[in-house]
Amino acid sequence: MSRIESSNSFRVQGETTSIGQLVEQKKMVAFKLPEHLQAELALHDQQVEARLAANQAAAAANPDKVFAQIVQNGQVVAMVYDSGTAVTQQNIPGLKLTEDFAGRSLADRRLAELMRAVPGTVIYDNFLPLPGQTSASDIKSSSSVDQSLLPKVTARGLGDMTAEIAAARDAAMLAAGIPLKKAG
Repeated sequence: MSRIESSNSFRVQGETTSIGQLVEQKKMVAFKLPEHLQAELALHDQQVEARLAANQAAAAANPDKVFAQIVQNGQVVAMVYDSGTAVTQQNIPGLKLTEDFAGRSLADRRLAELMRAVPGTVIYDNFLPLPGQTSASDIKSSSSVDQSLLPKVTARGLGDMTAEIAAARDAAMLAAGIPLKKAG
């Protein structure tokens, strides 16, 4: 294959390898995940998505609340709101902030990106005043959702299912006549 296009905004250009080609070249096996693991992974994804939606709803309802400030030498250099909006007090060359996601997920990602671009200390409460302010009393604290109020994730995660997935892979490899590699 030389080009893959899809209807979303991502494009792959250049040489690509199909899964079938990869299996042949690397002496690997492609196998179907057992039904019970597929169902558990789907449940996990659904539950995590529900928690994310609840966090995003809280951030959307309180877009003016500050998630975190980045402080450098006692001065606020950047601030991220629960909604994901980021404000910097100076131009930061080369900074490109994430545009995907929303709410707390966006705030988390943008804070991490700002921290890579601007070294400093992150504070999540007891905020400092911004330049031109004498106090931070008008800065509203984060609207963090009480974790006990969020939908629960009862399904195991991928990490917890690793042994079962590895056993299914090993069985498929043996069935295909591919010897298992020993660890170590």
